[in-house]
Amino acid sequence: MNRHSKFLFTLLLGILFSAPTLAMAVEFVFHGDLNNRFGVYTDQQRFFGQGDQKGVIDKVDDQKNSFASIKYRLWTEASTNDGAVKGVYAIEIGAVRFGRQGVGRSEGGGFSGDGANLETRWAYTDFQIPSVDSKARVTIGLMPFSVNKYIWQETATGVQLAGDNYKLAWVRGKEALVSSDGSWGDNNLDNFLARYEFKNDALKGGVFGLYQFQGTDVDVSEMSSNKYQIRTLDKVDFDLISLGTDGSWSTPMDDKTLFVNWDLIYQNGSFDNVDFTDSVSGITALTQDYDLSAYFVHADVGIKFGKNKVTYTGWYASGDDDATDDDFEAFISTDVDRFDSIVLMEGGYTDDVYFTERGDLFDKGFIMNKIAFDRQSTEKFKFGAAVLYMMTAEDMVLSDDSGVTQKEDEVGVEFDAYASYMLYPNLELAINAGYLVSGDAMDGVTAYDFDSDGNAITGGSADDIFRSTARIRYKL
Repeated sequence: MNRHSKFLFTLLLGILFSAPTLAMAVEFVFHGDLNNRFGVYTDQQRFFGQGDQKGVIDKVDDQKNSFASIKYRLWTEASTNDGAVKGVYAIEIGAVRFGRQGVGRSEGGGFSGDGANLETRWAYTDFQIPSVDSKARVTIGLMPFSVNKYIWQETATGVQLAGDNYKLAWVRGKEALVSSDGSWGDNNLDNFLARYEFKNDALKGGVFGLYQFQGTDVDVSEMSSNKYQIRTLDKVDFDLISLGTDGSWSTPMDDKTLFVNWDLIYQNGSFDNVDFTDSVSGITALTQDYDLSAYFVHADVGIKFGKNKVTYTGWYASGDDDATDDDFEAFISTDVDRFDSIVLMEGGYTDDVYFTERGDLFDKGFIMNKIAFDRQSTEKFKFGAAVLYMMTAEDMVLSDDSGVTQKEDEVGVEFDAYASYMLYPNLELAINAGYLVSGDAMDGVTAYDFDSDGNAITGGSADDIFRSTARIRYKL
């Protein structure tokens, strides 16, 4: 048994056998999130396609389209009346489009509604360990898991021990059988988290360390910047350590409140025996080992006054400037959902339909500058608007049909707006819209055909994109 295996089993046994006998009287609570969504857009059906369509179907100039979908999540909690033990199970019908049947997965949106579209969202047991700490709890199963919202915040399967100000967890992101010439643990993706939190009246924050590793039973692995995220790496041999801090601070000033949020993450590791392809330039670097050194910095600075809030959001995700050397310098997330942009990210209410769920593009990193205004006009009605200026941290290397190259980093300027009204205490009506004035970095990128003619230099100009989404959402 290797060192990873010994550590894993020691951790699990220590957690499980420390639990005492627990109470058995059970209470049931039921919850639901019934989300009905609608969307319209211009151009870029490659952005807003779904399943096997995304990034594959042809882009058509001046293409306009509309769609509607449902995303329903229902879950129940079974707990002892003293709260010492809790079991949670959730099911989800995800992004079933009106009228669509048999595209990608069988969605069931067509006539008669037939389709295999039901998934398990959560399935976990959570129990208290009073002999260790009155607030210490163990969670086992498919659960909501969070390291940091910019590196990993999604559902995952694992074991977690959490107290009032600490968290220890093992999560298995991928499990695979061993080949005849492989070794124990090959192709498993294991993740270990340690996190400590602190807080007082004005300040709260945390520090964390995340160790991730995956071995392989293949001689050479393939990676591309189009899928530069840990959860998409198939049979890639890597060891990765991420160290970070995050938190928030706020202080009242007369009738105003000033607030600051921050995130800082540093990554170091190695990726071995990899063929890497830069999806923007099309350059492939043949088999070599890569050393990773990357970082991410984010801050929100804002002020609340009366019913209003003004926020500046900025972040820098490091990117890679040379696909042919043996260094990776691009920050890599594991599994996240970013909602900051309506056009590029999941800011649309049809949040299963997006260009990227990450806070970066390809392996070029990202620079975000966003100023947002929000107003809670009444108890039921709120609205807001934002302006975003976005760039890549490293240049996109673009080329035209003749092979002439050009380097660009401007993604563009985006204008966003939204309005939300609570028709009933649990029923929301909302609409938002975003318009991206595309910058030169969007010209001629062959991976998703941003540009109408695919030529960065000889007459190319990336199309501006408009997107509007709406929802009728009932939460119980």
